[in-house]
Amino acid sequence: MDHRSARSGFSLIELLVVISIIALLIGILLPALGPAMNAGRQARCMNNLRGLGQGIELYKNDFREVFPVAKYMPDPWLTSSDQPSFNVAMEDYVEPLSLAYQCPGDKVIFDTEYVDDDGVTRKSGSSYRYQSGIGGQRIEETWFFTRLEFTPGDIPVLNDYDGGAFETQDGRFVTVDFFHDKRMFFYADGSAGGSKAN
Repeated sequence: MDHRSARSGFSLIELLVVISIIALLIGILLPALGPAMNAGRQARCMNNLRGLGQGIELYKNDFREVFPVAKYMPDPWLTSSDQPSFNVAMEDYVEPLSLAYQCPGDKVIFDTEYVDDDGVTRKSGSSYRYQSGIGGQRIEETWFFTRLEFTPGDIPVLNDYDGGAFETQDGRFVTVDFFHDKRMFFYADGSAGGSKAN
């Protein structure tokens, strides 16, 4: 009886075949990873916008269907308004430092720091712009509705920054890359989604 020891492990050829198969699978799956990650960021951004929209609806219920009065962009961004930032105006409905204000694709705007009037360093705290032109009005009183004859489903309330250059109150310019392949909006009818063509 021949008791030779059983061979264990892979031969070099078998190892190269396994490595080749793994490399081939990675090559096939990698191009699909970018669009999947982008779709995930868009879905989270839409969920955040819907959550903020629910806060707006609660605000409107308390104030006879009038939209909150807030400036277009939060501090430290340059705006001509002395109104509060949207996240400050909504503090009774959505926590001002809530991560609902951060679009997952935003690596710049939300975290931009500034020093307030009291010398405290703060962050912008919002990846979204508010349509300040609707503030203090019911939807039927807005310029979008009366002049442009937009339906509530076409009237933007909030949108992400997603691309562009913005100036801070202290004169800095900040360039923002695109967060995803289309700008995300929350509309006056309560829907959220990518940009619509009007």
